[in-house]
Amino acid sequence: MTLTSQHIDYLNVIELKQGDVNAFDELYNKYSQRLFNFSLKYLKSTEEAEEVVQEVFLYIWVKKEGLKPDYSFNSYIFTIAYNIIKKYFIKKSRDNAFKDDLIYSLLKQENSMEKIIDYKFLLEKVESIIDTLPPRRKEIFVKRNYECLSIRQIAEELNISPNTVENQLASARKQILDKFKDEKLAVMIFLMLFTSL
Repeated sequence: MTLTSQHIDYLNVIELKQGDVNAFDELYNKYSQRLFNFSLKYLKSTEEAEEVVQEVFLYIWVKKEGLKPDYSFNSYIFTIAYNIIKKYFIKKSRDNAFKDDLIYSLLKQENSMEKIIDYKFLLEKVESIIDTLPPRRKEIFVKRNYECLSIRQIAEELNISPNTVENQLASARKQILDKFKDEKLAVMIFLMLFTSL
């Protein structure tokens, strides 16, 4: 019998709860690159993306006894990473010396240095809009943009055609951008964050 990815995670999490270093290594090897790609998409910094990966797995190791094998390990670690990234943005937005190239260039285009970008608000708004997508569309969007899977990987995992994946991603993008239609700056930031659509 072939074990599914989730079943393998389930077994590894049970062993990790008991302090098994090999189980930890297997989970790290499986998810570290995906987490790195996910973090890099938001932070645009290799160093910071690597730090997020380290923080996530340090947290997993420290809290290993409280892990719940029945829950999706994949969803759990991406949620942790997402929250760490939001904290990075909040910290940066409070740092007077911080000069983010993307935001700076967008503000220049708007001819207004008085606008303050609330990173936390923007990320939470995007997240709430994503939650309104139809279930299958949301699942595809998350796998592409949060888990950094390729079109082909998503198609194989969900047993659908690559064209269907691409159509769903295009529909998700349109639906999200429609919500942002009156907020030009937010739209531009969204496009920068989700360039792989």
